Amino acid sequence: MNIFNNKSPIGFHRGWAVVVVTFLSAALAIGSSNYAFGLFVEPLAEEFGWTRTYISASLSFMALGSLTSPFMGNLMDRYGAKPIMVSSLLIMSIGFALRPLMTELWHWYCLSALQFGALNGAAIFPAGRLVGLWFPKTRGRVMGMTMMGNNFGGLTLPILIGLAIGSHSAWEIAYIYVAGAALIFAVISFVVVREPSTNKIEQKNVQVANKTLDNTTWLFRDLLKSPTFYAIALAIMLGNFTYTTILGHVFAHLVDIDIYETSAALCLTVLAGCGMFGKVILGYFTEKIQTRFVMMVCFVGQICGIILILLIGNGLGIWFAFGLFGFFMGSFGALVPLLVQDSFGLKSFGTIMGVISATTVISFGFGPILAGLSYDLLGSYRVAFILVAIMFGIATFILNWAKQNKNLKTETVN
Repeated sequence: MNIFNNKSPIGFHRGWAVVVVTFLSAALAIGSSNYAFGLFVEPLAEEFGWTRTYISASLSFMALGSLTSPFMGNLMDRYGAKPIMVSSLLIMSIGFALRPLMTELWHWYCLSALQFGALNGAAIFPAGRLVGLWFPKTRGRVMGMTMMGNNFGGLTLPILIGLAIGSHSAWEIAYIYVAGAALIFAVISFVVVREPSTNKIEQKNVQVANKTLDNTTWLFRDLLKSPTFYAIALAIMLGNFTYTTILGHVFAHLVDIDIYETSAALCLTVLAGCGMFGKVILGYFTEKIQTRFVMMVCFVGQICGIILILLIGNGLGIWFAFGLFGFFMGSFGALVPLLVQDSFGLKSFGTIMGVISATTVISFGFGPILAGLSYDLLGSYRVAFILVAIMFGIATFILNWAKQNKNLKTETVN
């Protein structure tokens, strides 16, 4: 089985430059917001005397990104991905650049709200639309490659930020570096990113997208009548606890069980690296079978990874546990837009993705608090991690009601 079959209609065109830029944007946005979050917890606690619960509560402002998602998705359907992507990166740059100036806890919360409010617009929303338009017949594997940026950010950002904090003995410098990178990527996105135009190759992609994906315009009242909508929204909401409860606190968990910080950082690197493979491999399988079945495998794999992480402790097997969890956790981000497109098509993708993302306000709002309370009240994150594993089991069961759209036309990729 050759995932990159030369006969596959991927082709080399402007779309690949768009994919590279989207990859880098996702790497910076997700890597700095999720994977590297734990590296700032202890420095901020020492600097300002804030508890871990107070610091972790800033992740709850991911809920703001969920609440703004319907508006952002509607704008993307109307004006395209480029304006959303550029403006989101600029907002994130401002949010990072101002952090060295903060002196109060509410400053931390306001800047976190600014950062997380723009997160979806810098990563998953543009990727979903652009890949669907440029690579309609191979969107599974190309979506996987594009969203590998999330894990590439997780692979590189914790190391780079850790080096910045260590070499300068100042968390402020690390935030300045991230702000500068976001500004540079905003400029690059403005120059490079665009949607298919009128030339023959690009128009062929648009025509294939219209044939391959349902081109129906969905109204909100129609979504409310669809059991598939509720099943997908609930499953995605539960799935996002992997970011807010586990990913943001697993570094601190490893340190708490007497694993050296350098080894803990390497565990995150293993997690991110394996997640890159998970995105492409499971993304490929969505071209062969319904995405909901692949998503079920993703949830079961994460459950197994969580159990192993908790059972193995600080033994050598922790490397395997993180690799397993990372493989399936990494694929989740790529499967989400594919699941939405598989069920509702591409024409109203931004709007529907926005509405579904709004439901994740629960996971982004309560996930960090759940982790913080687990530590402050019980002395560890174990209970929080176990509860998330249970949520993944519920999500797997719920996806039985997420049917592929009967109007969706599929084409087999040879």
